[in-house]
Amino acid sequence: MKHSKRILEIDLDSIADNVVLLKKITGKKILACVKCDGYGLGAIPVSKKIEKHIDWFGVATVDEAVALRKSGIIKPVLVLGPAPASEAKKAIDYNISLAAASMDFINKIQSARNLSVHIKVDTGMGRIGILPQHLNEAVRIIRKSKVKIEGIFSHFSNSENPDRFFSLKQIKIFSEALSVIPARSKIITHIANSGGIVNVPESVESFSMVRTGLLLYGVYPTLFLRVFKKISGLRYALKGTAEILLVRDVPAGSAISYGGTYVCSKDTRIAIIGIGYGDGLDRSLSNRFFMKHNDKLFPVRGRICMDQTILEIDQTLDEGSKIVFLDQELSVEDMAQMCNTVPQEILTRFGVSRLKKVYLGKRN
Repeated sequence: MKHSKRILEIDLDSIADNVVLLKKITGKKILACVKCDGYGLGAIPVSKKIEKHIDWFGVATVDEAVALRKSGIIKPVLVLGPAPASEAKKAIDYNISLAAASMDFINKIQSARNLSVHIKVDTGMGRIGILPQHLNEAVRIIRKSKVKIEGIFSHFSNSENPDRFFSLKQIKIFSEALSVIPARSKIITHIANSGGIVNVPESVESFSMVRTGLLLYGVYPTLFLRVFKKISGLRYALKGTAEILLVRDVPAGSAISYGGTYVCSKDTRIAIIGIGYGDGLDRSLSNRFFMKHNDKLFPVRGRICMDQTILEIDQTLDEGSKIVFLDQELSVEDMAQMCNTVPQEILTRFGVSRLKKVYLGKRN
Protein backbone atom coordinates (compact mmCIF):
# COMPACT_ATOMS: atom_id res chain seq x y z
CA MET A 1 0.00 0.00 0.00
CA LYS A 2 1.68 3.23 -1.11
CA HIS A 3 1.52 6.75 0.27
CA SER A 4 -1.73 8.53 -0.56
CA LYS A 5 -2.03 11.85 -2.35
CA ARG A 6 -4.87 13.72 -0.68
CA ILE A 7 -5.39 17.03 -2.44
CA LEU A 8 -7.87 19.87 -2.24
CA GLU A 9 -7.58 22.13 -5.28
CA ILE A 10 -8.59 25.76 -4.72
CA ASP A 11 -9.10 27.79 -7.89
CA LEU A 12 -8.01 31.33 -7.07
CA ASP A 13 -9.11 32.69 -10.46
CA SER A 14 -12.64 31.39 -9.88
CA ILE A 15 -12.69 33.00 -6.42
CA ALA A 16 -11.64 36.34 -7.90
CA ASP A 17 -14.29 36.03 -10.62
CA ASN A 18 -16.91 35.29 -7.97
CA VAL A 19 -16.01 38.44 -6.05
CA VAL A 20 -16.28 40.57 -9.20
CA LEU A 21 -19.67 39.00 -9.95
CA LEU A 22 -20.98 39.57 -6.43
CA LYS A 23 -19.83 43.18 -6.54
CA LYS A 24 -21.69 43.67 -9.80
CA ILE A 25 -24.85 41.93 -8.59
CA THR A 26 -25.08 43.72 -5.24
CA GLY A 27 -23.68 47.11 -6.21
CA LYS A 28 -22.35 47.42 -2.65
CA LYS A 29 -19.07 47.33 -0.78
CA ILE A 30 -17.91 43.74 -0.24
CA LEU A 31 -16.47 42.36 2.99
CA ALA A 32 -14.77 39.02 2.35
CA CYS A 33 -15.06 36.87 5.44
CA VAL A 34 -11.79 34.93 5.73
CA LYS A 35 -11.96 33.93 9.38
CA CYS A 36 -10.79 30.50 10.55
CA ASP A 37 -8.06 30.55 7.89
CA GLY A 38 -10.58 31.30 5.15
CA TYR A 39 -12.86 28.47 6.35
CA GLY A 40 -9.84 26.20 6.26
CA LEU A 41 -8.97 27.02 2.65
CA GLY A 42 -6.13 29.48 3.21
CA ALA A 43 -6.91 33.03 4.32
CA ILE A 44 -3.64 34.50 3.08
CA PRO A 45 -3.51 33.16 -0.50
CA VAL A 46 -7.24 33.81 -0.95
CA SER A 47 -7.03 37.33 0.52
CA LYS A 48 -4.02 38.28 -1.58
CA LYS A 49 -5.82 37.11 -4.72
CA ILE A 50 -9.01 39.10 -4.11
CA GLU A 51 -7.70 42.17 -2.27
CA LYS A 52 -7.92 44.47 -5.29
CA HIS A 53 -11.57 43.53 -5.82
CA ILE A 54 -12.96 43.83 -2.28
CA ASP A 55 -13.42 46.65 0.20
CA TRP A 56 -12.99 44.93 3.56
CA PHE A 57 -11.82 41.68 5.08
CA GLY A 58 -13.58 40.09 8.06
CA VAL A 59 -11.94 37.85 10.64
CA ALA A 60 -12.84 36.40 14.05
CA THR A 61 -9.91 37.53 16.19
CA VAL A 62 -7.28 40.23 16.42
CA ASP A 63 -4.57 37.62 15.87
CA GLU A 64 -6.20 36.58 12.59
CA ALA A 65 -6.25 40.22 11.53
CA VAL A 66 -2.60 40.72 12.47
CA ALA A 67 -1.67 37.65 10.40
CA LEU A 68 -3.27 39.29 7.35
CA ARG A 69 -1.39 42.52 7.98
CA LYS A 70 1.92 40.68 8.37
CA SER A 71 1.27 38.91 5.05
CA GLY A 72 1.03 42.28 3.30
CA ILE A 73 -2.73 42.88 3.23
CA ILE A 74 -3.46 46.62 3.40
CA LYS A 75 -7.25 46.82 2.81
CA PRO A 76 -9.42 47.47 5.90
CA VAL A 77 -9.84 44.51 8.26
CA LEU A 78 -12.73 44.14 10.72
CA VAL A 79 -12.65 41.75 13.67
CA LEU A 80 -16.24 40.49 13.63
CA GLY A 81 -16.08 38.73 16.98
CA PRO A 82 -15.78 40.29 20.44
CA ALA A 83 -12.23 41.30 21.30
CA PRO A 84 -11.12 42.17 24.83
CA ALA A 85 -10.55 45.88 25.39
CA SER A 86 -6.94 45.03 26.24
CA GLU A 87 -6.32 44.31 22.54
CA ALA A 88 -7.28 47.83 21.45
CA LYS A 89 -3.64 48.93 21.31
CA LYS A 90 -2.70 46.03 19.05
CA ALA A 91 -5.65 46.89 16.82
CA ILE A 92 -4.49 50.51 16.60
CA ASP A 93 -0.89 49.51 15.89
CA TYR A 94 -1.94 47.29 12.98
CA ASN A 95 -4.78 49.53 11.72
CA ILE A 96 -7.46 46.97 12.53
CA SER A 97 -11.11 47.80 13.22
CA LEU A 98 -12.91 46.13 16.11
CA ALA A 99 -16.53 45.18 16.72
CA ALA A 100 -18.03 47.14 19.59
CA ALA A 101 -20.29 44.34 20.74
CA SER A 102 -21.24 45.38 24.29
CA MET A 103 -21.78 48.50 26.34
CA ASP A 104 -19.06 47.29 28.71
CA PHE A 105 -16.54 47.19 25.84
CA ILE A 106 -17.61 50.63 24.66
CA ASN A 107 -17.09 52.09 28.12
CA LYS A 108 -13.63 50.52 28.41
CA ILE A 109 -12.23 51.76 25.08
CA GLN A 110 -13.22 55.43 25.30
CA SER A 111 -9.63 56.60 25.67
CA ALA A 112 -8.27 54.49 22.78
CA ARG A 113 -7.25 57.27 20.40
CA ASN A 114 -7.27 56.25 16.69
CA LEU A 115 -9.24 53.07 17.34
CA SER A 116 -11.98 52.45 14.76
CA VAL A 117 -15.05 50.36 15.53
CA HIS A 118 -18.17 48.93 13.95
CA ILE A 119 -20.97 48.81 16.51
CA LYS A 120 -22.61 45.36 16.58
CA VAL A 121 -26.37 45.37 17.18
CA ASP A 122 -28.20 42.24 18.30
CA THR A 123 -31.40 42.17 16.24
CA GLY A 124 -32.32 38.58 17.07
CA MET A 125 -29.24 36.38 16.77
CA GLY A 126 -29.00 36.34 20.56
CA ARG A 127 -25.23 35.96 20.64
CA ILE A 128 -23.25 39.23 20.80
CA GLY A 129 -24.15 42.84 20.23
CA ILE A 130 -25.83 45.68 22.05
CA LEU A 131 -29.61 45.82 22.15
CA PRO A 132 -31.26 48.09 19.56
CA GLN A 133 -32.68 50.39 22.23
CA HIS A 134 -29.14 51.07 23.45
CA LEU A 135 -27.68 51.97 20.05
CA ASN A 136 -28.30 55.70 20.36
CA GLU A 137 -26.56 55.74 23.76
CA ALA A 138 -23.63 53.68 22.40
CA VAL A 139 -23.15 56.14 19.54
CA ARG A 140 -23.35 59.09 21.94
CA ILE A 141 -20.65 57.65 24.24
CA ILE A 142 -18.30 56.79 21.38
CA ARG A 143 -18.69 60.19 19.71
CA LYS A 144 -17.70 61.86 22.99
CA SER A 145 -14.61 59.61 23.17
CA LYS A 146 -11.41 59.35 21.14
CA VAL A 147 -12.78 56.41 19.14
CA LYS A 148 -14.04 56.59 15.55
CA ILE A 149 -17.29 54.93 14.45
CA GLU A 150 -16.75 53.42 10.99
CA GLY A 151 -19.78 51.18 10.84
CA ILE A 152 -22.86 49.70 12.45
CA PHE A 153 -23.83 46.12 11.69
CA SER A 154 -25.93 43.16 12.67
CA HIS A 155 -26.06 39.47 11.84
CA PHE A 156 -28.81 37.18 10.59
CA SER A 157 -29.65 34.02 12.50
CA ASN A 158 -31.62 32.29 9.74
CA SER A 159 -31.09 34.02 6.39
CA GLU A 160 -30.90 30.74 4.44
CA ASN A 161 -34.43 29.72 5.48
CA PRO A 162 -36.98 29.75 2.62
CA ASP A 163 -39.34 31.31 5.16
CA ARG A 164 -37.86 34.80 5.33
CA PHE A 165 -40.14 36.12 8.08
CA PHE A 166 -37.55 36.33 10.85
CA SER A 167 -34.87 37.77 8.58
CA LEU A 168 -37.23 40.53 7.46
CA LYS A 169 -38.05 41.17 11.11
CA GLN A 170 -34.34 41.56 11.86
CA ILE A 171 -33.97 44.03 8.98
CA LYS A 172 -36.89 46.06 10.34
CA ILE A 173 -35.37 46.15 13.83
CA PHE A 174 -31.97 47.14 12.44
CA SER A 175 -33.42 49.86 10.19
CA GLU A 176 -35.47 51.35 13.02
CA ALA A 177 -32.42 51.40 15.29
CA LEU A 178 -30.36 53.14 12.60
CA SER A 179 -33.06 55.73 11.92
CA VAL A 180 -32.25 57.59 15.13
CA ILE A 181 -28.56 57.92 14.26
CA PRO A 182 -27.53 61.36 12.93
CA ALA A 183 -25.24 61.51 9.90
CA ARG A 184 -25.89 57.84 9.17
CA SER A 185 -24.79 58.34 5.55
CA LYS A 186 -21.17 58.63 6.75
CA ILE A 187 -21.29 55.24 8.49
CA ILE A 188 -20.95 51.84 6.79
CA THR A 189 -24.03 49.71 7.50
CA HIS A 190 -24.22 45.96 6.92
CA ILE A 191 -26.33 42.95 7.82
CA ALA A 192 -26.29 40.74 4.70
CA ASN A 193 -24.27 37.53 4.82
CA SER A 194 -24.12 34.91 2.05
CA GLY A 195 -27.66 33.77 2.83
CA GLY A 196 -28.85 37.35 2.80
CA ILE A 197 -27.24 38.06 -0.57
CA VAL A 198 -28.93 35.04 -2.13
CA ASN A 199 -32.21 34.85 -0.24
CA VAL A 200 -32.96 38.23 1.34
CA PRO A 201 -32.32 41.00 -1.22
CA GLU A 202 -33.79 43.54 1.21
CA SER A 203 -30.65 43.09 3.31
CA VAL A 204 -28.56 44.24 0.36
CA GLU A 205 -30.69 47.10 -0.94
CA SER A 206 -31.01 49.18 2.22
CA PHE A 207 -27.41 49.11 3.47
CA SER A 208 -23.95 50.01 2.21
CA MET A 209 -21.98 46.75 2.52
CA VAL A 210 -22.50 42.99 2.30
CA ARG A 211 -20.43 40.19 3.84
CA THR A 212 -19.65 36.85 2.29
CA GLY A 213 -17.48 33.83 3.00
CA LEU A 214 -19.10 30.80 1.36
CA LEU A 215 -19.99 32.53 -1.90
CA LEU A 216 -16.33 33.36 -2.48
CA TYR A 217 -15.88 29.67 -3.26
CA GLY A 218 -19.13 29.24 -5.16
CA VAL A 219 -20.65 27.44 -2.17
CA TYR A 220 -24.17 28.21 -0.95
CA PRO A 221 -25.43 28.20 2.66
CA THR A 222 -27.82 25.35 1.85
CA LEU A 223 -28.50 22.91 -0.94
CA PHE A 224 -31.97 24.48 -1.27
CA LEU A 225 -30.48 27.88 -2.16
CA ARG A 226 -28.01 26.30 -4.55
CA VAL A 227 -30.83 24.55 -6.42
CA PHE A 228 -33.56 27.18 -6.33
CA LYS A 229 -31.74 30.52 -6.05
CA LYS A 230 -28.55 29.85 -7.94
CA ILE A 231 -26.52 32.90 -8.96
CA SER A 232 -25.84 32.68 -12.68
CA GLY A 233 -22.13 32.69 -13.38
CA LEU A 234 -20.96 31.85 -9.85
CA ARG A 235 -18.10 29.36 -10.18
CA TYR A 236 -17.35 26.38 -7.95
CA ALA A 237 -13.76 26.88 -6.85
CA LEU A 238 -13.08 23.57 -5.09
CA LYS A 239 -12.09 20.07 -6.16
CA GLY A 240 -10.90 17.28 -3.88
CA THR A 241 -9.05 14.18 -5.10
CA ALA A 242 -7.45 11.12 -3.58
CA GLU A 243 -5.94 7.89 -4.92
CA ILE A 244 -6.88 4.24 -4.85
CA LEU A 245 -4.39 2.53 -2.55
CA LEU A 246 -5.58 -1.04 -2.96
CA VAL A 247 -8.11 -3.03 -5.01
CA ARG A 248 -9.66 -6.27 -3.77
CA ASP A 249 -12.28 -8.74 -4.91
CA VAL A 250 -14.40 -9.97 -2.02
CA PRO A 251 -17.05 -12.71 -2.05
CA ALA A 252 -20.77 -12.28 -1.48
CA GLY A 253 -21.57 -12.01 2.21
CA SER A 254 -18.42 -10.04 3.06
CA ALA A 255 -18.89 -7.37 5.73
CA ILE A 256 -17.16 -4.08 4.94
CA SER A 257 -15.33 -1.82 7.42
CA TYR A 258 -15.97 -1.16 11.11
CA GLY A 259 -19.13 -2.66 12.53
CA GLY A 260 -19.97 -4.52 9.34
CA THR A 261 -22.62 -1.94 8.43
CA TYR A 262 -22.50 -2.98 4.77
CA VAL A 263 -22.62 -6.60 3.63
CA CYS A 264 -21.95 -7.40 -0.03
CA SER A 265 -24.96 -9.03 -1.68
CA LYS A 266 -22.77 -10.42 -4.47
CA ASP A 267 -19.12 -10.91 -5.36
CA THR A 268 -17.81 -7.35 -5.26
CA ARG A 269 -14.75 -5.43 -6.35
CA ILE A 270 -13.78 -2.82 -3.77
CA ALA A 271 -11.19 -0.02 -3.68
CA ILE A 272 -9.49 1.41 -0.61
CA ILE A 273 -9.26 5.20 -1.09
CA GLY A 274 -6.61 7.18 0.76
CA ILE A 275 -8.86 9.65 2.50
CA GLY A 276 -10.90 9.46 5.70
CA TYR A 277 -12.38 11.47 8.50
CA GLY A 278 -8.85 12.38 9.60
CA ASP A 279 -8.70 14.42 6.40
CA GLY A 280 -12.07 16.07 7.04
CA LEU A 281 -14.38 13.63 5.24
CA ASP A 282 -17.33 13.43 7.62
CA ARG A 283 -17.99 9.94 8.98
CA SER A 284 -21.73 10.58 8.67
CA LEU A 285 -21.32 10.12 4.90
CA SER A 286 -20.66 6.41 5.46
CA ASN A 287 -22.85 4.20 3.22
CA ARG A 288 -24.52 7.33 1.83
CA PHE A 289 -22.08 9.24 -0.35
CA PHE A 290 -20.35 8.67 -3.68
CA MET A 291 -17.00 9.40 -5.24
CA LYS A 292 -16.24 9.43 -8.94
CA HIS A 293 -13.75 8.75 -11.69
CA ASN A 294 -14.22 10.10 -15.22
CA ASP A 295 -17.73 11.26 -14.28
CA LYS A 296 -18.81 7.77 -13.18
CA LEU A 297 -20.08 7.54 -9.62
CA PHE A 298 -19.01 4.83 -7.18
CA PRO A 299 -20.78 4.30 -3.82
CA VAL A 300 -19.13 4.47 -0.41
CA ARG A 301 -19.46 1.07 1.29
CA GLY A 302 -19.21 0.67 5.03
CA ARG A 303 -18.04 3.18 7.58
CA ILE A 304 -15.51 5.85 6.63
CA CYS A 305 -12.29 5.27 8.57
CA MET A 306 -9.77 7.79 9.88
CA ASP A 307 -7.40 7.31 6.94
CA GLN A 308 -9.35 5.34 4.34
CA THR A 309 -12.72 5.03 2.64
CA ILE A 310 -14.01 1.96 0.80
CA LEU A 311 -15.80 2.18 -2.55
CA GLU A 312 -17.56 -0.44 -4.64
CA ILE A 313 -15.93 -0.16 -8.07
CA ASP A 314 -15.82 -1.85 -11.47
CA GLN A 315 -13.04 -3.26 -13.65
CA THR A 316 -12.09 0.17 -15.06
CA LEU A 317 -10.26 1.22 -11.90
CA ASP A 318 -7.00 0.03 -10.39
CA GLU A 319 -4.41 1.02 -7.84
CA GLY A 320 -3.20 4.60 -8.38
CA SER A 321 -6.39 5.76 -10.12
CA LYS A 322 -7.41 9.28 -9.11
CA ILE A 323 -10.78 9.54 -7.39
CA VAL A 324 -12.79 12.77 -6.94
CA PHE A 325 -14.45 13.14 -3.54
CA LEU A 326 -15.48 16.79 -3.83
CA ASP A 327 -16.55 19.01 -6.71
CA GLN A 328 -19.65 20.78 -7.97
CA GLU A 329 -21.51 17.47 -8.30
CA LEU A 330 -20.25 15.90 -5.06
CA SER A 331 -20.68 19.22 -3.33
CA VAL A 332 -20.05 20.70 0.07
CA GLU A 333 -23.76 21.54 0.18
CA ASP A 334 -24.71 17.89 -0.44
CA MET A 335 -22.35 16.75 2.29
CA ALA A 336 -23.74 19.31 4.73
CA GLN A 337 -27.32 18.26 4.08
CA MET A 338 -26.49 14.56 4.54
CA CYS A 339 -24.59 15.31 7.75
CA ASN A 340 -27.25 17.65 9.13
CA THR A 341 -24.77 20.48 9.46
CA VAL A 342 -23.70 23.62 7.57
CA PRO A 343 -21.26 23.97 4.66
CA GLN A 344 -18.98 26.09 6.85
CA GLU A 345 -18.34 23.09 9.11
CA ILE A 346 -17.67 20.80 6.15
CA LEU A 347 -15.10 23.26 4.76
CA THR A 348 -13.32 23.89 8.05
CA ARG A 349 -12.97 20.12 8.55
CA PHE A 350 -11.12 19.98 5.24
CA GLY A 351 -8.77 22.61 6.63
CA VAL A 352 -6.65 19.91 8.33
CA SER A 353 -2.98 20.04 7.36
CA ARG A 354 -2.88 16.44 6.12
CA LEU A 355 -5.16 17.35 3.22
CA LYS A 356 -2.77 19.20 0.93
CA LYS A 357 -4.04 22.50 -0.50
CA VAL A 358 -3.08 23.21 -4.11
CA TYR A 359 -3.84 26.70 -5.44
CA LEU A 360 -4.72 26.98 -9.11
CA GLY A 361 -4.47 30.20 -11.10
CA LYS A 362 -2.19 33.13 -10.60
CA ARG A 363 -1.24 33.88 -7.00
CA ASN A 364 -1.00 37.62 -6.41
